[in-house]
Amino acid sequence: MSKESKKRSLSYRVTTPEERIKRQAENEERSERIIALRAQGLNYVTIALRMGLSTSTVSRIAREYSRQSHE
Repeated sequence: MSKESKKRSLSYRVTTPEERIKRQAENEERSERIIALRAQGLNYVTIALRMGLSTSTVSRIAREYSRQSHE
């Protein structure tokens, strides 16, 4: 592997603190939207289709939120 390809292959994994904060905020916003849609009575499949996510991702996020709110 050349130095340039190695550099490119690593660059996508290295994030700055600002990027991590931004990603965390986006994830929190996504989670809040999923929870709000669940509160409206929508099922995981419908939420997944609306948000462009997989059903398992929606289920996992809802489960994690539920676990956090009970702690």
